[in-house]
Amino acid sequence: MRKVLNTIARALGALCGAALAVVWAVALWVPATGLNIVGVSVVVALMLSVFGLFAAIASVRGHATVVVLLFLASFFPVGTLGFALTRDHWFYWVAWLDIGLLVAAALMWLTRAAAHPVPEPVD
Repeated sequence: MRKVLNTIARALGALCGAALAVVWAVALWVPATGLNIVGVSVVVALMLSVFGLFAAIASVRGHATVVVLLFLASFFPVGTLGFALTRDHWFYWVAWLDIGLLVAAALMWLTRAAAHPVPEPVD
């Protein structure tokens, strides 16, 4: 059961990370789609797109710590819960995808395999 939950967590993290990378890339390179990045510089949008890609890769590999760090790096520049989750804006969905990264990282951390004991040197 633990392996199934870990696989689900990895898939959720990869899906959220890939969606974040695509949303930020679309907002950056296709401004006519309605995803305007007012208040967010182009450099930040590019950085957040790369963070989404790295989060997807880290999720597939099962690195929960990296996913948490990327959640922190990508959620707080967009805005806190008071801004992103209460506005009728596309940032609302970005915030929920970031929270999906946090949930995936927590599930990966809780369902990780136990480390094998290190053998003691024999005298």
